[in-house]
Amino acid sequence: MEKYKEPQIYIVNNREITERLSQNYIVATGDMGVAKTVEYEEYVNKRYVDLEYSMINNLHEYSVVIIDLQNENDTRHCLEDDEPDGIPYLFELSFPQKKFRPSPLVLSIMKDKLKTKVLKIIFAGSSYSEKYNIIEVLKQNQYSYPSEEVHNIYETIQASATSKFGKKIISDNSNLANLIAKYVKGYNVIFELPTKWDRTSQKSITDPNFLPLLKNQDGEVVSYIGYSENSGYELLLPFCEKKDELIERLVTSVLPEILPDFFPESKEFEWIKEQDFLPKEILELEKERTLIQEQYNSKIKSLNERRNAIDQKYKFLNDLLIETGDKLVQAVCTYFKWLGFANVEAIDGNEDILREDIQILEDDKLFIIEVKGIGGTSTDAECSQVAKHRRRREKEHRDKEILPIYIVNHQRYIRPSLRQNPPFSDNQIDYAKNDERGLLTTWQLYNQYKLIENGIFTKKETRESLDKWGLISLLPKNLIRVGIYEEYFKKPKAGILTLNNVKLEVGKMIYAKKDGKWICTSIVSIQLNDKDVDQVDNGEVGIVTDIELEKGYEIFVKIE
Repeated sequence: MEKYKEPQIYIVNNREITERLSQNYIVATGDMGVAKTVEYEEYVNKRYVDLEYSMINNLHEYSVVIIDLQNENDTRHCLEDDEPDGIPYLFELSFPQKKFRPSPLVLSIMKDKLKTKVLKIIFAGSSYSEKYNIIEVLKQNQYSYPSEEVHNIYETIQASATSKFGKKIISDNSNLANLIAKYVKGYNVIFELPTKWDRTSQKSITDPNFLPLLKNQDGEVVSYIGYSENSGYELLLPFCEKKDELIERLVTSVLPEILPDFFPESKEFEWIKEQDFLPKEILELEKERTLIQEQYNSKIKSLNERRNAIDQKYKFLNDLLIETGDKLVQAVCTYFKWLGFANVEAIDGNEDILREDIQILEDDKLFIIEVKGIGGTSTDAECSQVAKHRRRREKEHRDKEILPIYIVNHQRYIRPSLRQNPPFSDNQIDYAKNDERGLLTTWQLYNQYKLIENGIFTKKETRESLDKWGLISLLPKNLIRVGIYEEYFKKPKAGILTLNNVKLEVGKMIYAKKDGKWICTSIVSIQLNDKDVDQVDNGEVGIVTDIELEKGYEIFVKIE
């Protein structure tokens, strides 16, 4: 259900009511301050505390305010003076006064910020007044002479309150009173309602704008609702159980009938839409809608579960681009297993301190692989580290060709397409060639995965491409560059390039690359000197393919 825009409700000192009403109403919360207790050291008869409380800045925009005076304030024990930096005013306590009760002062502050037309619903607690000695902080440990203020906990209402405890309650039998009576547990304050001069009887009578709801056995008012032009409406409630349930029933059913201006969005006759009042045809439609909704929810849940499973299955691909350490090593291992290597092993480090991270045993070859995830690019030492393990592995596997490879997830905090690719200097690549070791990035592995999945290259071709020195490209060994499209004509899907002893023939597959994007397509026709030919190996030719390309594509073919 969409929340009501009005009324906005401000709730003080009751979390249960807040949680209940926040489902349907716009609510804000506050408190009546932090109560404090102090201790006095020997020869010290003054202590200082500050006022801590929570109140929204836009209180004037809230038309319903619910205050629970029956709940305890948060408390704090102050062993020393409570003087936060930057506080211009403090409150002075004099021995033997040990308690600072902020509620009356906070409610007085709240009263000045309330809009004129407001509905206050107050759970009434005991009546008391508090004296505050307010001082101005002139300098550190220097204060002004205290100014005294006295505030009563019931300053915000028009009736006067007196503490008195009891449990016997009599209702006036109105709908509002009967609802409250169902939840009452007792009372600890009685109210004397405001009076006004009656010209007819020439005597003072109870203001007719204030109506008693519940009384005790002595006829004293323990709950009432009233109105005044200066402070709006006020509803005083005694001790009640299930306060959140009572408030919800008050604001959704009873009060909208009594005070419709405060509840403009309330649906007074919403009950007419209940099942008992609906035609059979609508009930059947509702059943059908419920069934469709349940089927929809079930399908969405199933899809989400499948999505989560797929995310976990291919999590290693994301790890290739963001992880470091053991997680990156495991991601690379998973990749090579997916690539079709049967014997992939992560070295656990128990063998020696300086060791490669991964071994791959493939027929007469042993790949030893060093894996790193770094924030920048690799040093010469990092690139060559894997070669240090070659001699030991050669002694252990005399019948195998040892192939060292350094794989790096470089600049791992940057989007991969914005990284320096390749991240190796010319010297690092030359040293790797001379030292017979390979250099590779996890971004290359990731892109090769996409190419394999899209059917451009194969896993077998990729596995066979790894036994190279220097910068490994992962391209098939038999893939050669033909040339580049110098011109392109979209309508016939024809590109112009110059051949130099490279054979092309109709029906043959070609591989086109531009801006890192690869496309595999077949040759539909070839023209040489404006004549159709089945094959050609030299000269400027026009090639028509079954997939549209564009000028600037590099063209490759696989040779037998």
